[in-house]
Amino acid sequence: MAADRALLQRFSALIKKTTGIELEEAKLERAVRRIEEVADRHGIEDLGTLYHRIRFGGDRALLQELINAVTINETYFWREHEAFEICCRKILPTVAKERNDRIRILVAPCSSGEEVYSLMIAIAEEGSVLTSHAIEIIGIDIDSNMIEKAKRGLYTARSVDPLPSELKRRYFTRMGRHYLIDERFRSAATFLTANIFDTALPLRLGRFDILFSRNMLIYFAMEEKRKCYDQFDKLLKPGGYLFLGHADANGIDKKRFIPLDYPAPVFKRVANPRRLADTFRSKNQQEG
Repeated sequence: MAADRALLQRFSALIKKTTGIELEEAKLERAVRRIEEVADRHGIEDLGTLYHRIRFGGDRALLQELINAVTINETYFWREHEAFEICCRKILPTVAKERNDRIRILVAPCSSGEEVYSLMIAIAEEGSVLTSHAIEIIGIDIDSNMIEKAKRGLYTARSVDPLPSELKRRYFTRMGRHYLIDERFRSAATFLTANIFDTALPLRLGRFDILFSRNMLIYFAMEEKRKCYDQFDKLLKPGGYLFLGHADANGIDKKRFIPLDYPAPVFKRVANPRRLADTFRSKNQQEG
């Protein structure tokens, strides 16, 4: 099977439109073998036919397989762990004082679950918030294979290696060359296949007190980043907290998301940006 440059560009445009991920031609060329495997599994003889079945035939199952084949899922436990410490020691106690009901946290994207479970381990270790509030954690990802892996909670030694040895002993069961996360975490976490660009997502999931979205926006062009920030605005409760990766915050609207003074990139959603703007205008008018 062979793919010419024009066809690769069409696949690239389809992937960007669907996922927001902008794949350079060189990266897409490296993914051709995985795309060809999708075609082979369905008895499709050429990539042009595969493209037309997805683009014009509305084959959603094929589209999901294509997404699974080309999306990037590089993650591991305890990645940039200072964010978990800030969340547990600073943000969660603040939220707990403001909320009488459960605290809701969204991880988007969650890949194969390492970030969700790392956060749960950090919360369990901190302890005090658990005694006063129920905490709901939902992880979403566009790759359905990663969601199934997250639900299983079975990880390689390489994935759990960054964890302190004591935490590995406390929260995992060794199974040959793999580690199984404690059943308490697997039963408490919710994992869903979802697209962050789905306009119905806020209605489907509701609003959250805290949103983790680390190391996703670096793959997006500015237009897609702005769409993501719009979604974050709708998914977060007024005054909610947004955790980003160190390279993600380029272009963020600081009128809607105020940067906080922490070692990790943490932002607070403005409760009512329009009201805030009106206040500034009124103050300027009075001074004038």
